[in-house]
Amino acid sequence: MMTGPTHHRESQSQDTSLFQSRYPHFNVLDKWATPDWDDQTRDAIRRRLEQVPTIRFFTEPERRTLEAVVEQILPQPDRTPTQKVPIVPWIDKKLFDDTRDGYRRDVLPPQQISWRMAIRGIDETAQALYGMAFSDLGSDPQRLVLERLQQGEPPGKTWQILPSHVFFSKVLTVAIVKIYYAHPMAWNEIGYHGPSSPRGYSRIWDGGIDPWDAQAEHGAHGDRS
Repeated sequence: MMTGPTHHRESQSQDTSLFQSRYPHFNVLDKWATPDWDDQTRDAIRRRLEQVPTIRFFTEPERRTLEAVVEQILPQPDRTPTQKVPIVPWIDKKLFDDTRDGYRRDVLPPQQISWRMAIRGIDETAQALYGMAFSDLGSDPQRLVLERLQQGEPPGKTWQILPSHVFFSKVLTVAIVKIYYAHPMAWNEIGYHGPSSPRGYSRIWDGGIDPWDAQAEHGAHGDRS
């Protein structure tokens, strides 16, 4: 009998007042040995769960800054540090391998340069506004720094070269959200049963839910945005 990773739906041991899934009892890994997934799909999911990359591109100060940025943009208050979906390691792997998207905004340099510049710029803005590194700030000042980036008006020499609002909206937030929702724990939250290979989908119209899909529970609500 095929068995999946020993990764269970995490206990809600942190602050659950800020987030509650519409699918609190759904665990996508229950589908491990069902017709929904073939061996290739299971292998991809196993790697996502068990083979989190080590940090090889970012320096330690860069990693700390980016971890703090991620926590502001996509917080996971309902999870302990070891239960959180890892995001920075996958950004790091993409940059270390220089895996590109096939396109680039013409106002931004190549991705490896853009990310290093942006992280440096975030710390420059934090220093200009509060006299501290971004990772050393409290939550409210960190949020205000990122708002200045989003608005395109942060202080800092780097942002005279790198357009902050473009990097923030087209690179930074997109990368964070894509990586988060590629993880099975995020699938649990939204009732997504993962790549349906080889079963496929039958009710493909807008709002259609296949019989084997998760069903939202009455009264449950959740949104990390």
